[in-house]
Amino acid sequence: METVWLTLADGTRWRGNAPFGLKAALDGEVVFSTSMGGYAQSLSDPSYCGQMLVFTFPSQGIYGVDADALEGIRPWVSAAVVQGLESTPLPGVRQLGEWLAEWNVPLVTGVDCRNLVLRLRERGTLMGRLARDPEAPRLQVLPDSLVRTVTCSETSATGGDGPTVVLVDYGVKRNILRSLENHGCRVIRVPASTTAEEILAWNPAGVVLSNGPGDPAVLRKETAVVTRLLGKVPLFGICLGTQLLAQACGARTAKLPYGHRGTNQPVLHLESRRGYVTSQNHGYAVVEETLDGAGLFATFRHLGDGTVEGIASRNVPAWGVQFHPEACPGPRDTAFLFDSFLQHLAKEASHDA
Repeated sequence: METVWLTLADGTRWRGNAPFGLKAALDGEVVFSTSMGGYAQSLSDPSYCGQMLVFTFPSQGIYGVDADALEGIRPWVSAAVVQGLESTPLPGVRQLGEWLAEWNVPLVTGVDCRNLVLRLRERGTLMGRLARDPEAPRLQVLPDSLVRTVTCSETSATGGDGPTVVLVDYGVKRNILRSLENHGCRVIRVPASTTAEEILAWNPAGVVLSNGPGDPAVLRKETAVVTRLLGKVPLFGICLGTQLLAQACGARTAKLPYGHRGTNQPVLHLESRRGYVTSQNHGYAVVEETLDGAGLFATFRHLGDGTVEGIASRNVPAWGVQFHPEACPGPRDTAFLFDSFLQHLAKEASHDA
């Protein structure tokens, strides 16, 4: 075990331990999650690519890592920062630290994470550098190639003989794929670089725009593809997919002070006035003042800071939510949105017929 330092861009530094060592210093955006469980799913969520994830819950690793329950093919975080690391007594189950070490992802323990999170809430999300000595971060912002890092490399088809849904993979969580398959869909998963013409060539009943990492404003090519899909096929965006949908319609996105990350994020459905507890992982949001001019309206609102959590188009069949209706980890309160999407597809199909 060696001593390491996490130094934030504002100069504050946090001492910790690296029980599995630190091969080289690294930079990343330091973010935090308020989830009390599901650490393996969070660490393997591709939306965390390029980020150091701080857990507010004091103990992690209690039940090990179940490879069948991960949300990505590997841990995608740059580093994991925890206060306490526990081991699991379950035989044959991989330990959290060992799993991260297999992928050369640093694990930092012994950090006062709640105090660190208070700092991030005061100053907003900051870049940080993890090293053996206190060093200022050298990266100022995350690179714009994160989606290309986490997207699938080739097209694949899975699922049943129900409606064909093209899933555009900007860094999709596995449970989005599972949820569509469980609804009987034939799912065509395509890389983020796929053109609108290639997507439409599958003659899909609908298109799902997935979650993913990074700033949506730099994804100009991806936004242009969504623009060309508008009105030609029903669209359903999740997290980053919603931000790209908003931009394709002409709305803007902006960075949140410290984002929404955790399984206890409350939202209000504006039409029914019902509240839901949701799972979220995003650092950007759609700017509400730009919705009307883009032919969009808000469907959900965050009950904490009032930001837009869902949008719909007034002109074409297109909807999106900032939270994760597949919620893995997290509550399944909004899983009905997959049902709603498929009902829209059925209506569109009967209308065309």
